[in-house]
Amino acid sequence: MRTGVLLVGGASERFGSPKALARFRGETLAERAWRMLHEVCDEVIAVGKDADELALPFSIVDDGSNERAPVFGVIAGLRAASHDDCLMLPVDCPLVTADVLRTLADARAIPHTGPLPGAYTKMLLPEFERRVASGELSLRGVNPTVLELDERLLANINTRMDLIEAAVADWARERDDVRAAILVGSQARTDVPADKWSDLDIILIVDDPAPYAESAAWISEFGTPVLTFLEDTPVGQRERRVLYETGEDVDLPLFPLSALDRLEQSGNAAALFARGYRLLVDKIGLEDRLRNLAGTEPVPSRPSQADLDQLAADFWYHALWTAKKLRRGEVFTAIDCLDGYMKARLVTLLEWHALAVDPSADTWHGGRFLERWADPGALSALERAFAYYDVRDVARALWETIDLFQGLEEETASRLGLSIELDHADLRRRVADVVPDARGASTLMP
Repeated sequence: MRTGVLLVGGASERFGSPKALARFRGETLAERAWRMLHEVCDEVIAVGKDADELALPFSIVDDGSNERAPVFGVIAGLRAASHDDCLMLPVDCPLVTADVLRTLADARAIPHTGPLPGAYTKMLLPEFERRVASGELSLRGVNPTVLELDERLLANINTRMDLIEAAVADWARERDDVRAAILVGSQARTDVPADKWSDLDIILIVDDPAPYAESAAWISEFGTPVLTFLEDTPVGQRERRVLYETGEDVDLPLFPLSALDRLEQSGNAAALFARGYRLLVDKIGLEDRLRNLAGTEPVPSRPSQADLDQLAADFWYHALWTAKKLRRGEVFTAIDCLDGYMKARLVTLLEWHALAVDPSADTWHGGRFLERWADPGALSALERAFAYYDVRDVARALWETIDLFQGLEEETASRLGLSIELDHADLRRRVADVVPDARGASTLMP
């Protein structure tokens, strides 16, 4: 006979509201934990604080303390339990299964990840009371019996993003046609980790992506969506992007099993996985394949003469093209090219310049974290290189961008021992014949 003790939780400061009341796939976290304990225990009680006044469908045993720490809930649970064997379950472990709880209870053990969830007996109550009396609030070291378990099932929820991640993982485990769920991006990496502005990226490996692309009904399993749409990924698959009511933006790329080979051959994918990933669900044995993929991240290479020639010609061609559009009065088209296409070429040159200065520089991709790795002088010049919607200002920004690109082109070539094949003076004259460099002048066009 055993008693299940639901630890309703503390202040939930990082979560922003009581975690016990958070919705998880159709029920609150408290209701889910209560249901799970009833599957493996003969008696179930909940311990918390009366002062929290949580609207729960079961009564709460007050833990008798003004402080917030799990040890007070454990002590109150052991005191209130009718049976010697007790199974402690925090309210914020929604992925734990009845089998895991039963394993812990039968072994009177705790998992290798920490003291909760875990099994404790009434005979340990004096030790907990002694610790609290001496000011020690840790649960560690009281139960020496430790089991190695799947730590993915023991994860606790601290933020709303954690809640959505757990919901996706739980849903993926239930779906026979979902073979894997892989967390990537800022939520999985340690270098420039997630902050409150970060999104959630979970790659779903499925038998057939079409139903998930054609219908968005399934995304309601993870929260209340405000909007959703489809977008192509850099490796040719579709992804469903979602904004949830609580403010989280979630990207769910959809990959068929047949696309895994292409994913493994993609340099972009290798770079992504090298920065960090977590296998939330794996039904097809991906661990070794992903480890190998993460280990094949391409080393950024410095440009060849042909690379520099191609980039420079592309940039200067579009500088003149933009000038012509502006002279015709197509301001939108001109600014779109200047601050879109041409700036993308500029970012590539900034990456090459950074590598020319320091071959070990981490330039990320697509301008990400450019402020961390680009030349400080170039960053200062960038402040002047963007335009607002005005003919004169687009002309000004065009010339600022030309100056910046030309300077970086010349310095990069010099540092790498490459040559400048284009005639900058001639190219500047050609642009100036269409849109003069009127910075500081009173008129734009001759």
